[in-house]
Amino acid sequence: MTAAVIVFLVPVVLFVVAFLYETFLSFRRLKNPKAGKSGYLSATWEVTHTLLVTGVVMLVMLFTQSIDQLAAAIFWATFLAAVALGVRAVLYIYIFYVRSTNKTTWIDWSFAWTHLVAAGLLVVVVVRALWFLFKNNPVPNSQFLPYFIPGVIAVVLICCIPMLVLYKTKD
Repeated sequence: MTAAVIVFLVPVVLFVVAFLYETFLSFRRLKNPKAGKSGYLSATWEVTHTLLVTGVVMLVMLFTQSIDQLAAAIFWATFLAAVALGVRAVLYIYIFYVRSTNKTTWIDWSFAWTHLVAAGLLVVVVVRALWFLFKNNPVPNSQFLPYFIPGVIAVVLICCIPMLVLYKTKD
């Protein structure tokens, strides 16, 4: 059970850390409207979401026998987090690919705040999932764990190395 929880938590915790950094960048770019795209590292978006998807896949694959109960435990927080991420995506596309001015508006503020809302809701999802695992102690589907562990290590390395280079050189 511990290995299954660790395989789920490692990519999710790395996602939260990277997403909080992106949140910081989204608020920082509000101070300098001329920064435009350079005030926000768009390239990390794919990397952070790869970590999130990896964590979700690990959770779903490792607890297949309890997936309906787990889904019920995390449904609303997950649904609201997805809505916040969807709104964030629309604002992101508009700010960085549609609009022609760099002037800070309510859209930029909304973009920054959707980071906080999504991050908060995703933390709620993780806490609710962990509470479910602790409270119900479901049996993990450990037959694939020998494959998942190296897979998660590979994903973490593939994601973290470029992110560290991006943050070091572009920030």
